[in-house]
Amino acid sequence: MRGLRVVELASVLAGPLAGSFFAELGAEVIKVEHAGTGGDVTRQWRTEGESPEGPSAYYVAANGRKEVRLLDLTDDEDRAQLEGLLEGADILLQNFRPGSLTKLGLEPAALAARYPRLVHVHLLGFFDDPERAGYDMVVQAETGFMAMNGEPDRAPFRMPVALMDVLAAQQMRSAALLALWERERDGMGSHLQVWLDASGLSALANRATEYLVNGQEPAPLGALHPQIAPYGESFRCACGQRLVLSVGNDRQFEALCVLLDIPELKEDVRFQGNPSRVRNRSALAELLAPAFERLSADQLVRDAGQSGVPLGRLQGVGTALEGTTGRAMTNTFSLEGRTVRHVRQVAFRIQRNGNFNT
Repeated sequence: MRGLRVVELASVLAGPLAGSFFAELGAEVIKVEHAGTGGDVTRQWRTEGESPEGPSAYYVAANGRKEVRLLDLTDDEDRAQLEGLLEGADILLQNFRPGSLTKLGLEPAALAARYPRLVHVHLLGFFDDPERAGYDMVVQAETGFMAMNGEPDRAPFRMPVALMDVLAAQQMRSAALLALWERERDGMGSHLQVWLDASGLSALANRATEYLVNGQEPAPLGALHPQIAPYGESFRCACGQRLVLSVGNDRQFEALCVLLDIPELKEDVRFQGNPSRVRNRSALAELLAPAFERLSADQLVRDAGQSGVPLGRLQGVGTALEGTTGRAMTNTFSLEGRTVRHVRQVAFRIQRNGNFNT
């Protein structure tokens, strides 16, 4: 995407993640932060024990390879600088409340008149209340994610990442790419709106259809899958490591019984067919556990790959990032005079004329 200019007025996570996506693909991304307030608020967000020196890890996560400008958009001179940036821009990413756009010179119709080719992507919090500020935690609560997340009969959990922001960033990218494609056809830019709550609802997928089709309110199940068993159950092996199962059909279940040397489970009427296994998943887990305890994780992972049994190691973020894929997805760059790393936002590879471009 070299030759593409993105002006990013967004802060915190969703908009900056979208900006990072374009930066990784080679676009020129100019991030405008508010002067006089310390810039993007995530510069101040640090975990307990995190070094106070250099940019915060949270800020680094979404702000690689960008040119940063500190501007006060309530100041006429600074707003004129922004107009200069927009003059040659292809995409604008912003997350201001609609009521503030006119005084900042960002009202959609006025922008479209001044820059008819501009793709203007506006992130909002709530579909039914555009002026309401959107916070990931609140959106997780109001879209049903928290109510489903956790163990039965225990207080609900928030997702361990700002998932609504991540989902909204994906929607912002998709909207911008669609608008760029349409601009190639007719030469006209677009004004696109993305909402945090709508992005969250769109990702409920099969959990939403439990309610829409059958009227069933999705309940928290921990790691378990509501429609498949054994799927999500984890078991400790002889070596102390835990493995997680992802068995989705009868053939895989039969292969699991052979792998664990418990062929009698295949004949047990309680476990014949997925619906029966879902109804009797607790009893099934009790019978599977001793079989796992007899074998090592390394042996099971190796043999499962050969027999077609889907399972994997339960491992921490650090271990995942030190693996082959984790290293490939880690981006190293310079930010404010320091060498830092974050996870890439581009998770695909393009092949053109027989050659891969990353």
